[in-house]
Amino acid sequence: GYHALWTSAEADWATCRTQILANHQVIAFKSCFPTSQIESDAQLAQYQTWYLAMRDFFDTRTDRQFIVVTPPPLHRLSNEAAWATRARAFANWLGSATYLSGHPNVHCYDLFDAFANADDGSDTANMLRYNYETSHEDGDSHPNALADETVGPAFAAFIGGVVSGL
Repeated sequence: GYHALWTSAEADWATCRTQILANHQVIAFKSCFPTSQIESDAQLAQYQTWYLAMRDFFDTRTDRQFIVVTPPPLHRLSNEAAWATRARAFANWLGSATYLSGHPNVHCYDLFDAFANADDGSDTANMLRYNYETSHEDGDSHPNALADETVGPAFAAFIGGVVSGL
């Protein structure tokens, strides 16, 4: 829906977009963890195409700051190594110079990296950290309170940094 929100000329999307822009100078948004189920290179390329189109819109609104928050990783019991690798690649791309350079009002907070195991070649590389799992018995990818308490202050500080730069 974010692609449509930021790029569609359809009346409902345009009205929503106008309302957001009228009420906020700093706009942070993220997709939920199912976005990290990137099943193919073609799907990854589609995500990148959508985010480039969104960035094109952000470039027209230099009076606003946009914080793209990378999607969080999937739980190890709801994941596959190839999906996790592509999810890491997508998060890395969103935070890269390729995506951000030359676009001073576009920022990226890497929530994926904050919640994920390292990209270390292990069986759970790029998956939700074990100590951040809500349950170790099912594949619920929502992070637990420890994850929120750990990452929340860093995210707030990041937003504060963007705001202080206004």
